[in-house]
Amino acid sequence: MTWLIADIGATSSRCGIYSVAGKSTANIQVFRNEDFADLETLLAGYLAYWPEKPDNCALAIAAPLDGDKVQMTNRDWSFSGASIGQHLEFDSIEMLNDFHALAYALPKLDDGDRREVGQSTAYRTGNIAVLGPGSGLGMSAWIDNDGATSVMRGEGGHISIAGRNDVEDTIVKHLRERLGHCFAERILSGPGLLALHEAMHGKKLTSPEEITKHDNDPQCAATLQQFFRFLGSAAADLALISGAYGGVYIAGGIVPACIEEICTSDFRSRFEDKNRYTEYMRAIPTWVITAKEPGLIGLAAYLERRVET
Repeated sequence: MTWLIADIGATSSRCGIYSVAGKSTANIQVFRNEDFADLETLLAGYLAYWPEKPDNCALAIAAPLDGDKVQMTNRDWSFSGASIGQHLEFDSIEMLNDFHALAYALPKLDDGDRREVGQSTAYRTGNIAVLGPGSGLGMSAWIDNDGATSVMRGEGGHISIAGRNDVEDTIVKHLRERLGHCFAERILSGPGLLALHEAMHGKKLTSPEEITKHDNDPQCAATLQQFFRFLGSAAADLALISGAYGGVYIAGGIVPACIEEICTSDFRSRFEDKNRYTEYMRAIPTWVITAKEPGLIGLAAYLERRVET
């Protein structure tokens, strides 16, 4: 049995062929979503490369899922899973939220797939959480309840974000006045990074790369450092909510592109700064995911688990 597995983000999509018998993924390709009118066209284009069509399809989608109809949050694509399955002639189709799928990858990541930020005082098994700034902000967790494992998923990117000092209060106030509710994704995402830069410096930029690849521009460097402070706070809150003794991972398209910057930033000190819970936080490791296709790793792990059960 073979599956087309696809990690459908707002900006790009990654496709591969997963073999249940071989427990392996092959033929991975990355596509820019803007090159396709809709998801079905993208998947059909990928399938055209391969003489043998997979039997089934599993999609990890950057969107809240509730039933068969999907409206993506940060891309103007809407579709029906049943319709895609019928038109592309799959025996079955499954759809997961992208961070739902990513949570299944977490127990499989090792030192070759990650870079630690700071240093924990303990390395334990247990719950593992992940958040990822990209086109939006996703959150999820792998829950280990005395060996009975499951996934916690939701829309954590839309929790309210708060400042920790007068400077951050001013930033949040600016964004609230401009955008209404200042939730975490308003800062911790690609568009959020641009909004943060404008709030701090009064300048509009056109792409997050102008900040992440700032070439020693002091204002862009300051924006990126402030981004990591907010990210440290959000990661700490997620760790506390999910009981992530096993660690917190950072995913998404932004942070893996500037690992050296986050390692020398205030991210880890902000993560640990929880007053009476500082020692508790110091015992939780934090990593950046460096594996190339963690979403596909998660989908494959989900399907492997599904077959076994």
